[in-house]
Amino acid sequence: MEWTIKWWKISVQRVYPTTKQLSQIYNRAASRWQQRLCFLGYSHAYRSLWQLINNTAMLPLWKDNSKICDCGIGTAAFSLTLVQTINSSLQITGVDISSEMLNTAHQTLSQAKVVHSLEQSDVNTLPFSDRSFDGVISAHMLEHLPDPKQGLQEMVRVLRPGAPLVLVVTRTGFLGTLIQWQWGNRCFSPVELSALMQEVGLLNVQLISFPGGLARFSSMVGIGMKGESMENPMRYCHW
Repeated sequence: MEWTIKWWKISVQRVYPTTKQLSQIYNRAASRWQQRLCFLGYSHAYRSLWQLINNTAMLPLWKDNSKICDCGIGTAAFSLTLVQTINSSLQITGVDISSEMLNTAHQTLSQAKVVHSLEQSDVNTLPFSDRSFDGVISAHMLEHLPDPKQGLQEMVRVLRPGAPLVLVVTRTGFLGTLIQWQWGNRCFSPVELSALMQEVGLLNVQLISFPGGLARFSSMVGIGMKGESMENPMRYCHW
C-alpha cells in the first residue's frame, strides 16, 4: 500500500518472518502447542477431516507401510490423526524448522507406536529424492512461506506420480485476520489456493471445508494429485 501526502510518499509493505525467526517462535510455543490445538478444537477437527476424506474416497488407497511426508509436522497432530483414521501402518516422515516441535512430535508418535523419522529442514529444500513418497500432507505451514509456490513445487517434486497432496491452510476472513496478526502468516482465498495448486501441476484439485468446529471458519483444505507428466491437462473443482 502507498499513500502520497503533500510532498511525502508513504508506503507499507508486508514483511514475512525469516526462517530463523519462525524457528525461534515455534521453539518457544512447542511446549504448549498440543494443548492449544486441543483447546481450539483442531485435534478433533483433524480427525473429523480424515474421516470425511476416508468415507468419501477422495484419496487413492494407501497400502500398509505407505510413506507419507508431513511438511511442517509441528507436534504431529495432523499425522497422528491420519494414521489413527486411515491406516495404522503408514510410515510418517516429518519435516519442520523447529527442533522443539520435532522433539514433541517424536514423543507423540513414539507413544502412539507410529513408525516415523524426522528431519529439521526448510520445506523449500526438502532433503529427499524425487518421487520418494506415496503422499504429502501439510497443515498450516504453506501460509508462512514468502513464496508459497516454491514450497509447493518441492512438495510435488517428492511425490510419486498419482500420489496425493493434502493441504490445510488459513483462509481469508475475520478469524484468519486474527491468526495472521498473531503469527505473521498470510491467508488464502479459495480462488488463490486453487490457482496455486493448479500452477504447480496438481490434477483433480478439490477444495473442501472442515466438517465443523472453529476450523470450518478459520481454515480450508486443498487436495490434488500428481500427474504422470507435468504437461498433462489440469482438471480442478471450484469451491
